[in-house]
Amino acid sequence: MSTAQNTIVFNILNGAATQLPELHNLSDAGAGKNLMHLTPTRDSELICSGEALTPLTNAPAPTALTVQGLLGNGGISPAVLTRGLLQLLASKGFKVEFRSFNFGVATPKAGHCGWLASARHLGGVEANTETLIEQHLLPELLSQAEQGQISILAECGVGGTTFSTLWLRLLTGLGLTPAGSTKDRAKLMQKQALLSQLEQEYRQHSQTFCVDTLLANERFHDAIQRAVYQTLHHWPEGLPLPRLAGGMMFVAPLLAAHRRRPTLTGSVDTTRWVLSGEGEKVLGHLPGQWQLRLNRTDFNQSRHHCLNLYEQGLVVEGCGLGGCLVLAEQLGLSQAEIIDGLDRAVIEHMNRFG
Repeated sequence: MSTAQNTIVFNILNGAATQLPELHNLSDAGAGKNLMHLTPTRDSELICSGEALTPLTNAPAPTALTVQGLLGNGGISPAVLTRGLLQLLASKGFKVEFRSFNFGVATPKAGHCGWLASARHLGGVEANTETLIEQHLLPELLSQAEQGQISILAECGVGGTTFSTLWLRLLTGLGLTPAGSTKDRAKLMQKQALLSQLEQEYRQHSQTFCVDTLLANERFHDAIQRAVYQTLHHWPEGLPLPRLAGGMMFVAPLLAAHRRRPTLTGSVDTTRWVLSGEGEKVLGHLPGQWQLRLNRTDFNQSRHHCLNLYEQGLVVEGCGLGGCLVLAEQLGLSQAEIIDGLDRAVIEHMNRFG
């Protein structure tokens, strides 16, 4: 196997839909009130360094993360598990590199990580979205494809599922309910009201799906949707796309790009829990030439309750977790090896909290 074929580059799009009011009331993921924009930054730090290095300035106590290092629902951050899988792949002889593209959020702080071959963080709070896409994201992904590296494209977007649901409603005609990281009734009602408002506003501009109308108004999209759409729209014919490691945040711009690039083909790699509820209906709209690849690993085989909760669909937003699981399985790692790697990542993370 050549060096390029033995290299895994994990790319993550980080962003927060700060144009949405009261983000903490729309999601169970994240750092809490007035801190949601720090979540993508801290998740990238978790993946790279094993700990969140950016402080939660003036954070109320408790935050969305408990003192035990778990999410409010008792699960563990998918960023911890993505780290565990990438670390496991590195231990199997793969060269693992990390790239983060930060759209309007703080650039992750560099920390020590011996198993990562390299880590680069691009963009930042003041980054221009178009510049970051055109001068950094696209050239980086194209270079990885041209070199024959294993290229994963993931995302960590706070609030973005509101926009992806809006796009998917317009694209598919399905009366989708709010998707995302919460099952809290009050939060879902607030999200439903916001979606209805956004759809009503959009209908004043167009009665049918029009990607140009959606991208012309930040009320109807976030930076991650723009980045994914433009990557697919401008991708050269014949060059393999990155492995799209995520669910609805990728499917919405993918379906939009397919309307203008019907010959484009690739894969969407995500967790099988995405198929619960309305996910199966949405993924049924994937173009025929696109592959949907779901993980098979059973998290109930873990001895940790915070991992078992994934099988209940309580943690659905993933920092590329599903894509990394699919890749590990395709590269021949057994379920026992994968669960062991995830368990080690949980123990390492929990030990930081005493």
